[in-house]
Amino acid sequence: MLAKTPTVATGDFERETGWEFKPEGACKGDVCIALAEKPGDRVSIVEIATAMGLPVVVDDKHGFIAVGPEALGNRALTTAQAPELDLPDLNGNVFKLSSLRGQKVVVYAWAPY
Repeated sequence: MLAKTPTVATGDFERETGWEFKPEGACKGDVCIALAEKPGDRVSIVEIATAMGLPVVVDDKHGFIAVGPEALGNRALTTAQAPELDLPDLNGNVFKLSSLRGQKVVVYAWAPY
């Protein structure tokens, strides 16, 4: 999740991260993280990510807050399922990452900053 404000609507946090807030805590699939209390209409990104043990980075210079994927014991991702990516190939045709489902794939991302 990438945001420009320190708080977001709870529904936006759920939609962007895949976590759902339930009475038993924050849940994603079979994994639930107990929370002291269920969030209200808005959540503080840093506070909720920290409480859930999600990696979070705040870039004050550019005004961005990023929440990374969940990890077990901060060492391994709980899932290796990538989101759907629709990107143009070198010929301008749309390539879907899901077309490689069932195969091992390395996704390399590069940014010049």
